[in-house]
Amino acid sequence: MRTIADIFRSHSVLDANGRHINGTDKQTNHNYGDAYDSLFPDRSAVKLMLEIGITDGSSMLAWREVFQEALVVGMDIEPCSCERGPRLEFHRGDFRNREECERTCGGRQFDFICEDATHQLADTLCALLYLWPFVKPGGVYVVEEFANIGMLRLNIMELFGAVIVDTVGPFGGVESLTVFKKPN
Repeated sequence: MRTIADIFRSHSVLDANGRHINGTDKQTNHNYGDAYDSLFPDRSAVKLMLEIGITDGSSMLAWREVFQEALVVGMDIEPCSCERGPRLEFHRGDFRNREECERTCGGRQFDFICEDATHQLADTLCALLYLWPFVKPGGVYVVEEFANIGMLRLNIMELFGAVIVDTVGPFGGVESLTVFKKPN
C-alpha cells in the first residue's frame, strides 16, 4: 500500500526547482503525509470525509486514493475544476456561512473533516463551530495551518482536548496539524 505522502506527492505539480506550482500542496509545501498515516492506520474505516478549501480539487483526488472506500466531499467558495467521478461530491459554498455548511453536510456524520481553507483564526474557529456537529462519534476533525497556533497551543489543547501534531515543513519551520477527536 502506498504511503499517504506518496499519494499526496503524486497529486502535485512542481517546477524545475522542485517548488510547488499546482495540485495539492499537502506534501510538497507541507510534510503532512506521515502525520496522516499515523492518524489513519486503518484507512478502510473512513467511509465519509469532507474537505473544506479544495482549490482546484487535487486534494479531493488524493483523498479518494487514500480512502479507497470513502465518499470524498469537498466544499469551496470557488468552482471546482477537478474531474467528476465515483466517490467525489463537490459543493460550492462559503464555510463561514452556517446554512451553507449544513447544506453541504446534508445531515450526514463524517468520519473525517479536514479544514484547509483561509487559515485565518476567526474563520477556523467558525468552521469548527459549524462543522463539529457533523463529525461522528470517534471521528476526526483536522485543521491544517491553524493560524496563530503557536500562541494559542495550550488554550486550544485545554479547551477542545485537541492534539497538535508538529511536522517539519520541507522548507524548514514547524507546521502543525491540529487534531480534534470526537469522543465515542
